[in-house]
Amino acid sequence: MTRRWRITNWLAAGTVLLTATTAHAAEPWSLVRPEAIRSHVEFLADDLLEGRATASRGYDIAAAYVAAEFRQANLKPAGDGDGFFQTVPLLEATPVLPGSSAELVIDKQTHTFEYGTHYLPSADYLSASSTLTAPLTFAGFGIAAPELDHDDFANVHLAGRIAVIFSGAPAQFPHTQRAYYSSSHAKFEQLIERGAVGVVTIASPQDEKLFPWERQVAMSWTPQMRWLDDAGKPRNAYEQLKLRFRFDQKAAAGFFENAPKDFAETLAAAEAGEAQAFDLPGMLTMSATTGLRRTESANVVAAATGTDLRDEVIVITAHLDHLGRGSAVNSDSIYNGAQDNALGTGILLEMARALHASGVKTRRTLLFAALTAEEKGLLGSDYLAQHPLLAGKTVVANINIDMPMLFAPTLDMVALGEQHSSLGIAARNAATHQGYRLNPDPMPEQVAFVRSDQFSFIRQGVPAIVVMGGYQSRDKRTDVAVMRSEYLEKRYHQPSDDLSGAIDYGTAADLARINLRMAVDVGNATARPRWKNGDFLGRIFVRPGPNGTDKPE
Repeated sequence: MTRRWRITNWLAAGTVLLTATTAHAAEPWSLVRPEAIRSHVEFLADDLLEGRATASRGYDIAAAYVAAEFRQANLKPAGDGDGFFQTVPLLEATPVLPGSSAELVIDKQTHTFEYGTHYLPSADYLSASSTLTAPLTFAGFGIAAPELDHDDFANVHLAGRIAVIFSGAPAQFPHTQRAYYSSSHAKFEQLIERGAVGVVTIASPQDEKLFPWERQVAMSWTPQMRWLDDAGKPRNAYEQLKLRFRFDQKAAAGFFENAPKDFAETLAAAEAGEAQAFDLPGMLTMSATTGLRRTESANVVAAATGTDLRDEVIVITAHLDHLGRGSAVNSDSIYNGAQDNALGTGILLEMARALHASGVKTRRTLLFAALTAEEKGLLGSDYLAQHPLLAGKTVVANINIDMPMLFAPTLDMVALGEQHSSLGIAARNAATHQGYRLNPDPMPEQVAFVRSDQFSFIRQGVPAIVVMGGYQSRDKRTDVAVMRSEYLEKRYHQPSDDLSGAIDYGTAADLARINLRMAVDVGNATARPRWKNGDFLGRIFVRPGPNGTDKPE
């Protein structure tokens, strides 16, 4: 079948679905159609879109498609200039191999490291060419968490030094604190506060299992990005940390020769969750050359305006971007991102269509947003969270849909963040009405709650939740846990995350129904969503409210 005929068929399918659902019904979730979600996924994950990389032609086609679907769903444009697009100004930064180097000098002996084999440089968003020479200090996980009696900075001074740290956070931390302190943003803020001038990050024992060095190298071809503020400066460029390199564990072991502890001892202490810090011998010189290019991409945003509480907004999000073209695997160089996140976007679009077809209007405004640049570090959501589009309105909740991993019918769904706010009650009620058990994250060690777009809203003090596929198969002959594991090992961020992979569209439709029930419930509730009393995230990210406070319940 030619591409022209495929496009014609997709458009025709969309027209049929719209024609079939013009009659108004009382419950939007009753109008959700698995076939509609499938049509969206088959278009968005097709090779024609070349993996929907941020700021690429393929992404722009996907964004135009989403905008057309929003218009057909009779949603109000909520972007720039009364359109559906919110332009996100971006700086693209690509590390250049010939200008990159790393050398450690100890007692006049020079140890030279090889790009890709031993280290990977991060981009410098402020200079095309950078060099940093400084002494080294090992600072454990790079975390000071006084409420957990953990301080990796005790008895050391980082001013003017390169901090050598493990990724992640101690496994012994409570799940929420572990997720928060694992984020690079939290670590870099603490390092900057203590005067560090550079960072070397080494995979923790847990992260080495989840993200082996070989996989990090294989993905290092993707350009990095930051969004630009009104002055044209890149946000979160961490200019005080002049250079930030990642080192393989085997190469990093050389830093610990003649140190107070050797590398094996520091790994063991990290696994035990112990705080540790000490100076390392020698001077490290890191150099990086970065190709810098200004570009832009767009969030696609549309609103279903509320009634009496229309000035309070629930943002429903799914990231539209993926990785684009990259290193070929089995002769395939297109990273289609079917599960991640064409499926999430398809669910978002079907939610919007079903809501309009039902004629239901919620008290609060629902803002539907297909986001750009999630794969670049949650940039589209961060920009949206810091540049609200609806003047005079307040974002009160985020429902995010990302890589739902719906491989087969299940008895349960998994909720990320349900324990933090009143959204958890709404999610549990919605799942129950749809015939599902709602379970907490079974793999909190992967800190998924800070690795997707909901975290951008959480950082602005907005309660958020993500519901995704479960583990308990309805058919005992099917092991969904094995299917998830195989996906993460063999297809996640690979060209094989394409339409050849298993997707259960019946379960996808149920997830759309659960999210719709939750959105309508929260959209009509008397009280806006609130952080639970004493919640860690609610305390860390509390924001001013109408009376000067927005405290948890």
